[in-house]
Formats: sequence, C-alpha cells, structure tokens
Amino acid sequence: MEEPEKPTKKKDQIRHDEEVAQRLQAQMQAELEEEDRLVRQIEEEANIVSWDNVQAMIDDDYQMAQQMQAKKQEEFSIEEKSKLFVQLLEARKKYFAAIRAKEKRNKPPTKAQKRNTMSTYLKNMGGYKHNQLKNKRFDDIQKLFDKAMKRVNTFVDMDTELVEGSEVRAEAKIVQESSSKRAGTELEQESIKKQKLDEDKEKTEL
Repeated sequence: MEEPEKPTKKKDQIRHDEEVAQRLQAQMQAELEEEDRLVRQIEEEANIVSWDNVQAMIDDDYQMAQQMQAKKQEEFSIEEKSKLFVQLLEARKKYFAAIRAKEKRNKPPTKAQKRNTMSTYLKNMGGYKHNQLKNKRFDDIQKLFDKAMKRVNTFVDMDTELVEGSEVRAEAKIVQESSSKRAGTELEQESIKKQKLDEDKEKTEL
C-alpha cells in the first residue's frame, strides 16, 4: 500500500522554492555568460577577418598605384617631364611670392611710412602745402594729424546742424520778436507821452 503524502510544512515549502529559484537563476546566468562569450568570439573573428580584408585591399591598392605611376612615368617623354618641372617651379614661385606679399602687408609700417601717410592726408584733407610739412618733425605732424582726425571724427552732418540750428534760430527769433514787440510798445508809449507833453506846453503858452 502506498502511503499518503505528508503535507509539507510551510517552512519546508519556502526553502524548497528558494532552492529551485536559485538553481534556475544560476542556470540562466550560465546561459547568459555563454551567449556573451559566443558573441565576443564571433566579433573577434569578424574583426580579424575584416582587418585581414582591409590590409589585403590596402596592399592591392598600393601595388596598383605603383603600377599606374610606373606606366605614367613611361608615357611621359623628356620634354613633357621638363614642362611639368617648369610648371611646378612657377607654381612654387607664385606660392612663395604670395606668402612674402602677405607678410609684407601684415608688417607694421615704419616711422617714415607713417610720416608720409600722415603728410599725404594733411595735404589732401587738412589744406596744408608740401613746404609747410616738409621741415616738420614726426611729432609735429602727428599732432596736426590728430587734430585733423579729431575734426573728422567729431563731424556733425549738415542736415542735423540745420535742424538744430533752425530750432535755435526759431527760439532766438521768438525771443527777439517778443523783445522787439516790447520795445515797440515802449517806444509808442514814449511818443504818446511826448505828444501829450507837447500839447500841454502849447496850451499853457496860450
């Protein structure tokens, strides 16, 4: 006869469930690690294969370039080589000339160059003659130039001057008109007083 299964206690059931869960977790962890290992191995093999392919392609390209260069060199005659060499020399000359010109442009002007530039400006814009400037020192020309530049920098446009001037003139005209009106009324009053005085004198004399 079979014995009936004894009901398991709660503690034993919990312990049994925990053991099963730990075994499952360990098994899943092992499977994940195995998958990772396989993926890494596949990637490494692919990298090795691709690097070998890339290196082979580079070698092929290099050999092909050398062959093409050798063919081109064979194709060029001595005259063509000399023409290419002359063109190369001209290109180098132009390149270095451009560099020298750029350096010259970026080089700060000397004192004499500054003096000439300021003198030219003063002759054209300041109204000075050559004889007035030729015996002056650099500092004197610098002062005259600064004065002329200050006048240019503080220049006010004619239109704004006219507008401001017309406002000032209008105010002055109003003041003048009011003062002239007052003066006119005062003159009229004085002339009226004189007339009255004259009339009074005439009456008293009669």
